[in-house]
Amino acid sequence: MIVGRNLSRTALRTLVLVAALVLGSAQGWSQAALKAVPDQTSYNVGSQVRIRLAQPAPGTDAERPTAVPRELVATIRYAGESRPVAKDLPLPDSLLPSSAKDPSEYFDLWRVPRDARTGRYEIDIAERDPRPHQSIGNPVRTGSFAVYRKVVHLEEIKLDKTFYTTGDQVAAVVALKNLADHPLSGLRVEFSKRYWPWIAQTSERADVDTVTLADSLSLPAGGAKEIRSARAAVAADVKQPTVSQYAVVVWDRERKNVLDIAFTPIVFVRPPGVDSPRPYAGPPGLPMQYLHPDLSSINTSSYRRFYPPELDSPAIQFEHSHTMFASGSEATVNFSVRNPTSAPWRGVSVRARLLGPDGSELASNAVADALDLGPGATVDKSVPFRFPAESAGVYRAEVQVSESSGAILATNTLELAVNPLPKSILIFCAHPDDEGAHHGVIRAAVENHIPIHFVYFTSGDAGSCDRYYQHSCAPAEGLNFGALRMDEARGALGHLGVPPEDIYFLGLPDGGSGHVWYDDVKASDPYLSVMLASDRAPYEGLARPNLPYAREPVVEMAKELIERFKPEVIYTGHPDERHVDHRTNNWFVVKAMQELLRQGSIPSSTILLTDQSYGPGPQVHAPYRYQKNVFFVSGEATALGQEAGWYYQSQDGNRAEGSLRAFDQLRRTEVHWQVLDWKDHEGWNETGAH
Repeated sequence: MIVGRNLSRTALRTLVLVAALVLGSAQGWSQAALKAVPDQTSYNVGSQVRIRLAQPAPGTDAERPTAVPRELVATIRYAGESRPVAKDLPLPDSLLPSSAKDPSEYFDLWRVPRDARTGRYEIDIAERDPRPHQSIGNPVRTGSFAVYRKVVHLEEIKLDKTFYTTGDQVAAVVALKNLADHPLSGLRVEFSKRYWPWIAQTSERADVDTVTLADSLSLPAGGAKEIRSARAAVAADVKQPTVSQYAVVVWDRERKNVLDIAFTPIVFVRPPGVDSPRPYAGPPGLPMQYLHPDLSSINTSSYRRFYPPELDSPAIQFEHSHTMFASGSEATVNFSVRNPTSAPWRGVSVRARLLGPDGSELASNAVADALDLGPGATVDKSVPFRFPAESAGVYRAEVQVSESSGAILATNTLELAVNPLPKSILIFCAHPDDEGAHHGVIRAAVENHIPIHFVYFTSGDAGSCDRYYQHSCAPAEGLNFGALRMDEARGALGHLGVPPEDIYFLGLPDGGSGHVWYDDVKASDPYLSVMLASDRAPYEGLARPNLPYAREPVVEMAKELIERFKPEVIYTGHPDERHVDHRTNNWFVVKAMQELLRQGSIPSSTILLTDQSYGPGPQVHAPYRYQKNVFFVSGEATALGQEAGWYYQSQDGNRAEGSLRAFDQLRRTEVHWQVLDWKDHEGWNETGAH
């Protein structure tokens, strides 16, 4: 009997343990399946966050434990931090997907304080027993949202007409509103042709023609104002009918910070008496997404033949996946030989030659002799070649099929680009699509298994955001547009062979890098961006959540990534670019490199290469010495690069796809400028104008 009692107690303890595990597992699984769905993706400070709960996993309700009554509570955290900003927020039973209430009904969860930090917040949900108010299981992240601080909004811009003739006055009505809970004063409202304030026009002419619609404007808390101008602009002098657009910019009192920017509806400007050709599009970035600017640009022939005839033999087909090689390396060229005729080939020979950049023969190999191929028959072959040490250029592998008499039956050629290649590469880009300056470098790294990683400083939330939505962008729309551009970058790089885990985004504000560099140095005093109305990176999936928009934390992030990947070569934008995001891209990285060098964390032999996208601007130029670096690219790698550009549909990728360049029109070189003395001249750019 004593043994029996002991067995019963053991069995009872086992049953209790199993039951606890089963209930805990079911509770945790169902809790994790819940998704908190905010009614907005972003909220201005002072706004009410409302949510509903969704349970996408089928069958969850049946597996919810019901042995004890439970309630759901929510906690709100600032992304990247464990300390809650609001906790134990009770959620009513009506929010549960199993309730009889309308599942689309939203519930008031939390009012964002007026002094809340901007950036991304996360919603954790936990279950607890309401009787002892004791938590059951750990909180589970179920959703997130962004918080922004927007003080002025350009609500509407109306023009007096759509069609203008050169010299016409452009009349405008601009409506703006104070979104803050306090009065605003000293506002300056300017009207100009479409432009972004952070991109200088040229090194010769930095400014655009602007008309001041209001100076020292005051708005009461929540107040609105309508500004009228009979002469906001004068229609430009154009040679043929042109699509145009204007911008309205709201500045602060010092004309230092842009508080809002919006664009007018598109207009058409034409010379006197000239109506055609009627345009479909204007300069890049305008909100017209047609493939061609006008009917005369439509090409009905080039798309029919991508390769020139001499590279398009039906008898010899190359394998194209590896056409970028290191100097002194060995290349194995794979190809197939097919008899495309209706008569058999008897005793044919296959010979392959390696031709240098100047066309001279460097090697010749007999691949096959006395080969018989019936009509339609195919045979796969390969041939090795070794490139000269220290060589660089575009080589060619030429394959010929000949009869025994020596008559040539077929010839085809494959381009092979050769360059000195580093052991590891880290590329810093100002925006998604700026990796386009490095397509050849990227393919060389991918094809030769060289570690290569990418860091995007901004998510490009400004560039063509208004075209995407067909109206000027609010912060939530800018945030979604930046996330779209991040997806485009992943797609473009994926097409080139780069996996998403090697791509990093910092989420800086598009166009705001000059403020981050010059004006907002400390993390405690970050820059409030124009488009996102946030002073910390509000995106999901960043290298670091809620990165402050300030110089020091951005440099620290660059240092962290350089230390992690230990690149032999680093690529950045040029320090003299007229686009502020491009030049500060370089400045952040160089400062990080200089600090790492002082710490002994990187070697002084680290190579810094820069690209030029916009050309030099009017600001003070860097004191560096440069050396031109030419990187050779095979036609196949360049073709992949052309296709990668199509992934940027928001950035005229559709126009690029519609204006396909044939194989022999694609560039075969990429030019970069090596900064020889990046270790020197510290602090040259830390004071001055943007």
